[in-house]
Amino acid sequence: MSARPQLVALTTLLVSAACAVGSDAPVPAVPASQPTTAATAGNPPADSRPPGQRLYAQHCLSCHQADGGGVPNMQPPIAGGTWVKGDPRALALFVMSGGFGSAERKDSASDNVMPEFRQLPDADLAEILSYIRAKFGGGASAVSAADVAAARANLK
Repeated sequence: MSARPQLVALTTLLVSAACAVGSDAPVPAVPASQPTTAATAGNPPADSRPPGQRLYAQHCLSCHQADGGGVPNMQPPIAGGTWVKGDPRALALFVMSGGFGSAERKDSASDNVMPEFRQLPDADLAEILSYIRAKFGGGASAVSAADVAAARANLK
């Protein structure tokens, strides 16, 4: 028997576990009694996290971390931030524009520049921003795709 299916299953498990760190999602496990086959290794379990949390993990987690605390001296925290709690359209514009010229307003607290996220669809940005506001903004209201579209109209 080839070791490849077992390697694929192990890789899938490790990637799933790494993406679930700091989340409420359970880490999938492959029972020892269940043989790993090419069929099971090629079909990883579906991601059961809410869309906003899943998209945050994909686009924001590496810089802002699972707790929203950022990375000291590299990426700023977003937990409790005024942008997170404030006007949803202003937050959408801020994220789509990469932090309003963050390269020009660097300070000693964060050395990296946030990329622009204008390439993401309105619905995806709304999910991410709603997750951020609920988790790190003290339960601030959700952001709609219409809010993001209105902010997008103001992009230069």
